[in-house]
Amino acid sequence: MTIKLRGYLAASSAVWLLAGCAATQGPGTPAGAPPAADMGTELVSGYGLATPADIQRGNGRLFYLVPKSAGWRISFEREEFERIGGERLQYWPDGKKIKVVFDHSGANDRSQARCNQSSRDRKKHGYTLCTSSFVTANTSGVMVAARVIAGLSTAGLSEVDLSQKGAVFLRLDTRAMLEAVAQLDVDRQFWLKDYRQRGSARTVTALGDFIRQYAHDDPEQLLPQAKQALERLRTNAKLLEDAERATPTLAQYKRGFMPRNPEKYCNGLKANAADFSLCQSEAPTIVSALAEARATQARRLALCQKLAQHLPQSGRTALCKRASASPTCSATASPEQRVCDILNRQGQS
Repeated sequence: MTIKLRGYLAASSAVWLLAGCAATQGPGTPAGAPPAADMGTELVSGYGLATPADIQRGNGRLFYLVPKSAGWRISFEREEFERIGGERLQYWPDGKKIKVVFDHSGANDRSQARCNQSSRDRKKHGYTLCTSSFVTANTSGVMVAARVIAGLSTAGLSEVDLSQKGAVFLRLDTRAMLEAVAQLDVDRQFWLKDYRQRGSARTVTALGDFIRQYAHDDPEQLLPQAKQALERLRTNAKLLEDAERATPTLAQYKRGFMPRNPEKYCNGLKANAADFSLCQSEAPTIVSALAEARATQARRLALCQKLAQHLPQSGRTALCKRASASPTCSATASPEQRVCDILNRQGQS
């Protein structure tokens, strides 16, 4: 019994001696324990840890591993990570480099932290090394096999282990993390994310770029939809061009709203020489601006009426009255919305 007790005390003492200067640090912060071995530059299916040079270069793309019933899935939504939990990572496509992004910048991919049952509570402490699922543990100087697979959240240690053994040193299990990233093929997931976003483009330029870029690699058959959208925009541009050609110019409309003698509006100020003089000098500019505003409204009304000829008379009148009174046209019904899209030059950039 004496020998067993001495062994237990010796082992316990070793743990707290290892804690050293970490004894006063908060949960999830890097501890002063001897550095645990890490992967260095080892790759897992082409994925590796980001180097300081990668991080300094910037352009890392954020993504999340969120748990599912068996394993992980990739998410690009911060709200989902905050609601469900999981891991927050950064990715550098050039070189396929990965970095974990904890709430506290002091903890990095190779840090250790002194953790206990309380510090493993993410609701209290946020996303730290202690609350990560990808950790290995070292207790009493003996490595405990704790690689996380299929999204286990206790690092191979039961809550009883954590409570009975007190503080343990945890470090990020970089191999497990990279294996999960490689299995989900995050590089391909980012490619698909960009592909889908570009496939939903709504401008002539962006749609043209998408069609050229993915002409020979269209896994979800988005090209037909993009080509149809592009053709519709080109048709809209042609319809507007034809309507513009058949409508008097803005300058022609403006001439119809310009009085021959703008200074006549100043006659009521003759009693005050200074006011009268000022009015005469400013009247042409003011009247010109007012005439241009009225001309713009009248021309927009004429354009709308030409573009909306296929609509019933009552609907056309109401739509064009609204459209001429505002710089932008809005509608709810599909036929009317297309008229607005053409007037607004939607997607023509």
